[in-house]
Amino acid sequence: MYLTIGGGPVADDAVQETMIALYRGLDGFRGEASPKTWAITIASRTARRMRRREGRQVPTEEIDTAVFDVDQQSAGELVMLRRALGSLTEKKRDAFVLMSIFELTAEEAGKALGTFANTAASRDRHARAELQKYFDEAGSDVATNTERETA
Repeated sequence: MYLTIGGGPVADDAVQETMIALYRGLDGFRGEASPKTWAITIASRTARRMRRREGRQVPTEEIDTAVFDVDQQSAGELVMLRRALGSLTEKKRDAFVLMSIFELTAEEAGKALGTFANTAASRDRHARAELQKYFDEAGSDVATNTERETA
């Protein structure tokens, strides 16, 4: 949830709503998908609903290193990742998170996103290309800034 909706009270609400939906949906779970896929599907739909309701984008504020138990460099990398994800459309971001971070198959991601497997795979592929471009440009900005500082 953190990468797609951010932290704070809205994320807490999204997690709580997801847990309630999982509990309520247990009787209806037919086993057609793995429990992991089923749970991620509910979580991703909850996150999308919360983003729409709150009108939120992926936040780009600093990371609280105490909460995530990471060093400053890792926190900086998380901030950069959140900014990069914020540059993607919602559909591409969701496909990327499901397939590249949660490692769902295209078929599983398609079901979670309410679309076809090929569409989910295409969105993930486009997201990867856009993220690569984002990081390439950010890397050149970092290199340019470093060169200026040493000159």
